Amino acid sequence: MKRIGILLLALLCAAIGCAAPGRSETAVFVDPNAVKAGAYGDLYFTANGFDFGIYDPTETLLDHITPGSTFAEQSCAFEGEDVYYFFSGFEVMANVIDGAERVTMINLTDDTVKTPDGLSIGMPEADAAALLGEPSVGGVYTLTAGTAIRTVTVQDGRIAAITYLPAE
Repeated sequence: MKRIGILLLALLCAAIGCAAPGRSETAVFVDPNAVKAGAYGDLYFTANGFDFGIYDPTETLLDHITPGSTFAEQSCAFEGEDVYYFFSGFEVMANVIDGAERVTMINLTDDTVKTPDGLSIGMPEADAAALLGEPSVGGVYTLTAGTAIRTVTVQDGRIAAITYLPAE
């Protein structure tokens, strides 16, 4: 149930962002030099023994891990579609960048998976404090490395969301 709620929240945020009044076409600049495997430094995710991160080709990811389902919709941040791949414990959003479909978001959806440094959904904030540092704003911790930014959202003293996105 929690997974469905997080998915609905992500889709609602995307829909609201796309429908914002007075908003013109959104263009996201992607540095062609940054779009290469491993440009995210230590901000990667590991699933089934396979490491991947922001801007990695989804073709390589799908060679190692099979999604349970997929979903596509018109993107408001990139040209073309946002393609969502749903796996056990996490989801990946991908977009076509420079002719190749690439990972543009990794979102942990439940407590069955952890980040390589040990963070997981539901973990007490106190247990994660050494890994998180100081919150940026209102219970949201951010860490940036290369092409990636990881946000960790805390509610009621526990980690409620962990998401990897492109760094701006």
